[in-house]
Amino acid sequence: MTTHRGLNLKKGILTLFMLLYLIWNALAQQDPMFTQYMYNPVTINPAYAGSRGTLNFTAMNRQQWVGIDGAPKTMTLSINSPFIGYNVGIGLSLIYDVIGPTKQTGIYVDYSYHIKVTNLTKLAFGINGGVNVYDINKVPLLGFAGDPLYNNYNYQKLFLPNVGIGSYLYSDRFYLGLSIPKMLQNSLSDDPNNLQILNKEERHYFFTGGVVIDVGENIRFKPSTTVRVVSGSPVNVELSANFILHDKVWLGAMYRNDGSLGGMVRFDITDQLSLGYSYDVTESALRYFSQGTHEIYISYDIAFKNKKILSPRFF
Repeated sequence: MTTHRGLNLKKGILTLFMLLYLIWNALAQQDPMFTQYMYNPVTINPAYAGSRGTLNFTAMNRQQWVGIDGAPKTMTLSINSPFIGYNVGIGLSLIYDVIGPTKQTGIYVDYSYHIKVTNLTKLAFGINGGVNVYDINKVPLLGFAGDPLYNNYNYQKLFLPNVGIGSYLYSDRFYLGLSIPKMLQNSLSDDPNNLQILNKEERHYFFTGGVVIDVGENIRFKPSTTVRVVSGSPVNVELSANFILHDKVWLGAMYRNDGSLGGMVRFDITDQLSLGYSYDVTESALRYFSQGTHEIYISYDIAFKNKKILSPRFF
């Protein structure tokens, strides 16, 4: 017969496991993760800014591990455009990310310069700059009210400037990208004597690539990959594949080497408006407590005067 005390013990152990897992993710992978990176690369690579040839607005909302308290929630809004008359792209990215006891809000400005390599291929170099606002809340992870260790755990709001770089080789049929969105490893504590859950911002290295292949009449195949390398965490590799039907409907799947699987769908409603949705599940122990991960994507392009929007557009 299971006692009330036994149930409380099991619940306490489960809660501790969840908190430790969330804190480990905050330690090792501070930058937000998206399944639909390939639809909005400017969030991780400033060199992408302006490559679409339009004024583009993209928003994404990711709810990870739904059903678990403290699970990651991320929202982004990105705007980018070529600078008329120059081989220059500019952009602005807003990021809001919450995971466990930490919250970050970032605003970054992107600048890119595009060089024509061949008649069909361009190479872009980009840089961004901005600030992240970290808010690490006081939570009872290490003790209880009245415990001196608990009372000393008191982080202030931190304003951390940063810069990033990237390169992007692309045509209308393939792309390759390499980027470091945040170069500076800022301290995440304003008091070096305090107990630190997070001590600094880690550099994240991103490699991305994709290609479009015609496989039949009105059917195209688009495989892509995102590789993320960050100190203190295993290399994260994501493999995705989409079938594009009539250049309007995208049906795809994703596998990530952390044990995540997912499916995605995208609709190009008009030449300007696209909507997408993905759903992920994990093979880890969290699958028993989570209702999966949901992600919504919306993109809108505005063409410049006397210029048409390239359609179909795959990147």
